[in-house]
Amino acid sequence: MKEKDWNDDNLTMTIVSQHCFGDDSEAPSFSISIIENMKDEYGLFLWPCNVVLTEYVWQHNHRFSEASVVELGARTSLPGLVAAKLDACVTLTDDFTRLGVLGLT
Repeated sequence: MKEKDWNDDNLTMTIVSQHCFGDDSEAPSFSISIIENMKDEYGLFLWPCNVVLTEYVWQHNHRFSEASVVELGARTSLPGLVAAKLDACVTLTDDFTRLGVLGLT
């Protein structure tokens, strides 16, 4: 059997990550599922800084309620999605040539 590597066209690394938000871990206010693909585009998976920024948005929710938010290079758009759940008016942007990425937003 052939050993697969990162350059093998048949290799796909797709996961679904679940992100829960709320004061009670047993019954979160809401959750967001993100389909992540580690092979095709850098924009199709969550970078650690993306999760940190999202946590900041959640922890400072009073700043984002009814605010106008533009997420440049949104990719998986987790911070923007959370801001939208906090009643912000959100615009998500990304590179128009990255159709795989834009299909997620």
